[in-house]
Amino acid sequence: MKNTLLRTARRMKGWTQQQLADFAEVSLSTVERAERGESIRIDSIQRVCQCLQKAPEQLGLLNKQAFLDKSNESIHIQSNVDSDYLSILENEMSIRWSLYHTGGTSLVHRELDKWMRHVSKTSSLLQGDDLYERSLSILSMGYQLQGSVLRDMTEYTNAHRVHRKASLIAERLFNPELMASALVREGITLNQEERPLDAILCFKKALETIRNLGYTKLEGYIYQALSEAQAKIGQEKESWQSLFLAEKSTEMQSLTSETNLTRFNSSSLAAQRGVNAVHLGDYKQAIDQIDKSLAKYNPTFIRGRARLLIQKAESYNGLGMLDICVQNAQEAFILASSVGSHKIIGKVKDLYGDLIQSKWKKEQYIADLGNIISEDLE
Repeated sequence: MKNTLLRTARRMKGWTQQQLADFAEVSLSTVERAERGESIRIDSIQRVCQCLQKAPEQLGLLNKQAFLDKSNESIHIQSNVDSDYLSILENEMSIRWSLYHTGGTSLVHRELDKWMRHVSKTSSLLQGDDLYERSLSILSMGYQLQGSVLRDMTEYTNAHRVHRKASLIAERLFNPELMASALVREGITLNQEERPLDAILCFKKALETIRNLGYTKLEGYIYQALSEAQAKIGQEKESWQSLFLAEKSTEMQSLTSETNLTRFNSSSLAAQRGVNAVHLGDYKQAIDQIDKSLAKYNPTFIRGRARLLIQKAESYNGLGMLDICVQNAQEAFILASSVGSHKIIGKVKDLYGDLIQSKWKKEQYIADLGNIISEDLE
């Protein structure tokens, strides 16, 4: 069957198939196959969704053997769930995590609740089956994604509730990797909620869970998160030591295949060095490190760029360079608004609140920042 959803979304943009292919950086044949209803690669789905700013379901790009009953929104699943079907769900999970890192919170939030109900019901049907544990792993990773999305929307209570579900499933499976990845994502939520001491406990427990098991990438990711929480409470020596251990992880060969879908690399570490410097009050080093990171930062990671820009704005504010501070805050706000990152939007608003209480409150560039924030609210 032809994919009319994708074709309609493309035409609403006024694009030809070739234009969509060019903008999404995929081949024309990929777009043609997708519109014919044929399957395309995961990375191509990610690019097309990001380009059109729609979730996979809205573009008919997820070939599930399930459907949504429009009349009552109940989910029906084929009775003969098999290994191939779980592979489809695992591929969808990878797509959704990739979209979270690139397209942002708003894009992933669409349809996520319905999809999670689908995964949960699939897992329930498999109780007593050899595939049950595998379905639970998918469910745990889904809850971790859902918790991360809720965290970015500053719905912390719901985020903690969902992360707890992910942890309970991981503990039931006695899967150290899932247990640690759930703990670190819970810790990041606590850290963003300005509860760094509680976050540190989560991170240390996560490290202990996978110690000496060969999950090198995940371990580095946890050390990176730990370093920021330590910087927030002024533990400068401990923070830089944790970041050093994170950097060492990039030099080590992973001994175990990892499926935790964390984003950890030298680029994210360079950015973290700047973020930690902001928390520690070393604003000149922070700006230097953030600039170096932004020069190499993947442009598709919009939420990450917005986070770095607001950190840079706060550094310029600390140095009393208000015009450059506001310039970075404006860019951060625009990027954060485009992907629905409420946390970063809130940080820009907090910064604006500080500025209008300062001796520079009558400066035009501060008024301009206020106008941008007001326009977004309208």
